[in-house]
Amino acid sequence: MQQPPFTVLLVEDNPVNREVWSLYLSNEGFEVLTAENGVEALKILEERTVDIVILDVMLPQLDGFEVLARLRREAGPEELPVIMATSRDKSKDIVRGFELGANDYVTKPVHLEVLLKRIQSQLRSRSAPAPVTEADLLTRDPVPGGTVLDGRFEIEDLIGRGSCGTVYRAKHLGLDRPVAIKLLTAAAGVASATRLRREGISACRIEHPNAVEVLDFCVVDSVPFLVMQLLRGHSIDHEIRQLGRLSPDRCAQILEPVCEVLAEAHSQGIIHRDVKPHNVFLHQARKGEVVKVLDFGIAKIVGENVLSQRLTLEGSLVGTPAYMAPERLADSQYDGRADVYSLGVMLFEMLAGERPFNSPDLLELIRMQVHEPPPRLRPLVPDLPVEAEAIVLAALAKDPRKRPSLPQMAYDFTAAIGLAPGGAEGGGPPGAGARDDGGGSGSGPAFAAGGDHETQDWTAPSWVATVPEVEE
Repeated sequence: MQQPPFTVLLVEDNPVNREVWSLYLSNEGFEVLTAENGVEALKILEERTVDIVILDVMLPQLDGFEVLARLRREAGPEELPVIMATSRDKSKDIVRGFELGANDYVTKPVHLEVLLKRIQSQLRSRSAPAPVTEADLLTRDPVPGGTVLDGRFEIEDLIGRGSCGTVYRAKHLGLDRPVAIKLLTAAAGVASATRLRREGISACRIEHPNAVEVLDFCVVDSVPFLVMQLLRGHSIDHEIRQLGRLSPDRCAQILEPVCEVLAEAHSQGIIHRDVKPHNVFLHQARKGEVVKVLDFGIAKIVGENVLSQRLTLEGSLVGTPAYMAPERLADSQYDGRADVYSLGVMLFEMLAGERPFNSPDLLELIRMQVHEPPPRLRPLVPDLPVEAEAIVLAALAKDPRKRPSLPQMAYDFTAAIGLAPGGAEGGGPPGAGARDDGGGSGSGPAFAAGGDHETQDWTAPSWVATVPEVEE
């Protein structure tokens, strides 16, 4: 056998049989323990762990049937196989042995080769693992490498974790293409697979060069997952941590594409709900850097499905409180202008290296977001033009009606720092002077305290700083 050493307990009162059988099994690679009566056998089983028992029936002090009955009170046939080996060959004895829980029954004289094969068969059955289903693998954290989801996507490595789920590098087996898989474990089991498939792809797929490409949306055993373009690079959060703060010119480079893709989403009635540095990725494509906004629609899929069943997402709102608009924290109606506020917090942080509102106390942080005016930015960034500060503070207005539209925010900030606004023609940007009408609405859920609210994606960023490159 390829799996020894297994330990065999041989219970046999005939000393010749005991010696010959023991020697044969030892030569086959087994560790063999021997007992000449039932009492001795039970004592050995109390002191030692064995893999299989070879048990005679006619034993002194305690016969084999009684030994078997006592064994089965402690361990079933799957846990401890027992092969009866006896000269008792009448049908009633064989039936009794099986009724008491014997796994097999052989009669003397025993052919040792046959006994060996019967032992090997029982041990294979005992050691063979139960079939592992996709559902079993999806409950493991992390999902093991080599797991194939939906028959098409082979998991390779863990990339990172977020409040909504876990991201893996994977391979699309049919296309031989690297992809990213995001398991939305927070949404598992809270909606029908049909509904998740129908709503998931429409909510997450934003056709825009600055949105991460969503290739597919699948549901396996009630666990939904996104199949996405695999990105190479790092998040804005990583860049802020590395540099402390970003220059106004760098902020404008990032702000314009983010405003463009959010405006496109709003035009489709989709609110991001979780705009923050973690979710803005600087993808290093072959032609240069491309700003990518991540996790469109995930807050909707996870949050609305979870909240509809009066559940919370890891004890929290869907979103990160340090970046959330006051109307959401106050459990009021909200629309796309909540994303403008979150983007204002992110822009403030990029410029200053810190957020406008900070507190180690979660409830105090919420109070500040809802009631306190944002601090001035120029004391922290003295070289920032007054006009640029004004647009950041306008985005942080408590009243959503006073916030700029996304095109206006990008145009005004870029112009204020002396750059030519991208896409600006003639007298101003598209919708100049307008306020963002939101492009969709939602109701803010009640807040449940808990978690590392200062920096959180509630557990960790959705994406790590660097992932392998993919050919485009």
